[in-house]
Amino acid sequence: MNTKTEIDIEFKRAMEQADELEELSGILCGIGSTHMDETLTLLTNSWKGQNADDYLHRTKRIKDKIYDSAQILNDTAQMIRKSAQRIYMAEMAAISICEIRW
Repeated sequence: MNTKTEIDIEFKRAMEQADELEELSGILCGIGSTHMDETLTLLTNSWKGQNADDYLHRTKRIKDKIYDSAQILNDTAQMIRKSAQRIYMAEMAAISICEIRW
C-alpha cells in the first residue's frame, strides 16, 4: 500500500500532467485562431483562382482538426483530474481504514 506522501506525490503529478495538456490545448487554439487567420487573410488578399480556393478549403479542414485536437486534449485533462481525484480519495480512505484497524 502507498503512504500518504506517495499518494500526495502521485496526485500532484497527475494534476501537473493535466495542466500540461490544458496548456497544449491553449497553444493549439492560439495557432488555430490567431496565426492561421492572419495568414489566411493575407493569402486571400493576394492569391486568387481555383488553386487558392482549393488551398483555403484544405487549410480550413486542417484548422478544424487543430481545434478538434485541442478539445480532445482539454477533455483528456479533465478526465485525468477527475480520475486522479477519485483515486486519491479512495487511497486516502483505504489508509484511514487501515489506521483504524491497527
